[in-house]
Amino acid sequence: MNSHHLVAALEHERELLREFYALSEKQLLVAETDNLQNVGELLDQRRDLMLQLSVLEANLSVWIDYVRFEEQVSIAVVRRLRSTRDDIVALANAVVDVDERTNDLLDLSASIHRQPRVFASLELN
Repeated sequence: MNSHHLVAALEHERELLREFYALSEKQLLVAETDNLQNVGELLDQRRDLMLQLSVLEANLSVWIDYVRFEEQVSIAVVRRLRSTRDDIVALANAVVDVDERTNDLLDLSASIHRQPRVFASLELN
């Protein structure tokens, strides 16, 4: 394991997060159209990506500790690691934002569907 492997692994994590973000945005669009039939498929895809991300993250923590003690890490590699890490953090925050908007929308939709129909009861009188 060397720093170049770590950079490649972080770049792979960034790509997986980009896919995850795209799925989160699709899920938001589905929620906005109130067409929840496709949500299950999107959730399955997200679950698969999350499993891949979890495995990668577990490996990365070990590799980071290993590379941290590698004395010959160039400044260029350190910059690349930081830049990729910053991208990953930004993507993760973007996923959280989209997921919060989706949850808020779904909560609103659920509360609307639970409201009693006042007009229906008025028509009976």
